[in-house]
Amino acid sequence: MDYKPTFTKEEIEDIIQWFSTHKLEQDIDLGNGVHIRELDTALKQLVHIARTRYDNRVFSGQIYMLFKIKDELIKQGKVLGEK
Repeated sequence: MDYKPTFTKEEIEDIIQWFSTHKLEQDIDLGNGVHIRELDTALKQLVHIARTRYDNRVFSGQIYMLFKIKDELIKQGKVLGEK
C-alpha cells in the first residue's frame, strides 16, 4: 500500500485482523535504517495508535507503518502461518 494521509476505520480493522491471525517472525528490517527486533511489542503500540487515532492525520505515518510491516513480512517470507 502506498502512503496516504488518512485511513478508514475499515482499513484499520482489516490490518489489525491480519496481524491477529498470523504468526510472524519477530525480527524485520524495513530498510532505510529501520529495524524492528521485537515485532510484537512494536505492533502492540502501533495498533493502539491506529485504533485510537486513525482519523487524525498527525498519526498517519505511524499507522502506515502497519501496512509497510505487513508488506515487508510477506515480501521477506517472514509470515510463518495462521494462528
